[in-house]
Amino acid sequence: MVNNEFRDLIDSLRIAMSEEDNSSIETSVRVVLEKYTGEWKKPYSTQNLKRLYYHGLNKNAARKIKDAGIDENSLKKYIDDFSDEDKEIIAKKIQAANDNDQLMKIDQVSYYCVNWLSRLVKEAINGQQKKLTISSGHDDKNDISLTVREEDRIFEKTFNPIKEIKLPLQSSKMRAFALLPVKGIYSHKNLISLLRKNLARYVFSRKNRNECDDLEELTAEATTELREFVRKCNPQTLLGELLVYIFLEHCEKAPKILTRAEFYQKYGTIDKKSVFLGKNDAGWQLIIGTPNLSATLDQAILATLKDCEKLKNQSDFGGGPYVAEQLQYSFLEDSYYPEQIKKIEAIMFPSLKRKSLGVQVDSYGIFLGYQVDDFGNDEEKVNKRLAADAERATEIISNFVTSHGMDRHPIYVYLLPFKNPEYESNQIIDKLVGR
Repeated sequence: MVNNEFRDLIDSLRIAMSEEDNSSIETSVRVVLEKYTGEWKKPYSTQNLKRLYYHGLNKNAARKIKDAGIDENSLKKYIDDFSDEDKEIIAKKIQAANDNDQLMKIDQVSYYCVNWLSRLVKEAINGQQKKLTISSGHDDKNDISLTVREEDRIFEKTFNPIKEIKLPLQSSKMRAFALLPVKGIYSHKNLISLLRKNLARYVFSRKNRNECDDLEELTAEATTELREFVRKCNPQTLLGELLVYIFLEHCEKAPKILTRAEFYQKYGTIDKKSVFLGKNDAGWQLIIGTPNLSATLDQAILATLKDCEKLKNQSDFGGGPYVAEQLQYSFLEDSYYPEQIKKIEAIMFPSLKRKSLGVQVDSYGIFLGYQVDDFGNDEEKVNKRLAADAERATEIISNFVTSHGMDRHPIYVYLLPFKNPEYESNQIIDKLVGR
């Protein structure tokens, strides 16, 4: 197992920190960076400070630290003020973390820790830092692969496919599902199991997961991240995001590029949309995830289509495709390896050399959760009702898309009824991440 040296350093220093400086992981990271730099103005969010702790310094973070003005003497003085007893404990922890045979003297601790951090910053800037790895069975540094985990056919055990309809639009289709009962009873059990297996995969990039050596810690961190995310929005939003992620990867084989939760970690805003990479007969697609859970199917459809229309108008009137704009300014190097970034950029942006126009329009992945009051034990009756819902949804969507000039944009729609979307979202998210 390869250690995360930055985490080892922070853990060593936390031994002697005051109760205030040691109140949380992100606080401890911030204190160390504030002592180490002259102009550190908290440019990193709480989520990103935690990511540095769990995943180590990356090039972007190291550059921010360097630009803030490194002041080694300030951090050295901070450590020198620790008690001799604490510095002795720190020395032993450093010895264990680095497999050193000889225990350093207590008056060497501050000098060693400052040099340690300076080396990590330099290595991160130069791309020389040691990678944290776990064996995945294959090298995925070049591929943009699917991330959803579906062992033991958990998707098929969770959802009953009711109807699939090809929409009279460009490469568009709709799929209607229902939750399969568990032992004859309407239940969230399998749905929660499917979502729980994929929380960390939704929250963290392939690179972040590949470079983490503690999967249990990663899952715990994902739960914490999503708990903070849901406090900024609501359980219905998070459940919709998780489900559009599951459906797009499973049904369209469209791997995620960045999810809404990942954007939240990077920017501290919940306003950005999840982005997926799809492919059809016409070529590559960049798909925007646009879920909605509402009291009625009609409300869910219209609210989501108006959202898509707003994105289309931004694109048509000078903004360019939404996905290209968002990814152009994202920290792709934090989430992807160089070869993966090259692939994404080749798909997104035009190139005369490749004689490619790039992706010209956004596609939309729409998850619609809605309320159905007459769930009963008559499966045939329920299925007929849901099939009729799918037909009505097809008509509403087709009319809206045609009348609002959206027919150039491929759309992938997934319907899933609930007895009470708001109440059930609260129940499901509480069991997944708490609040």
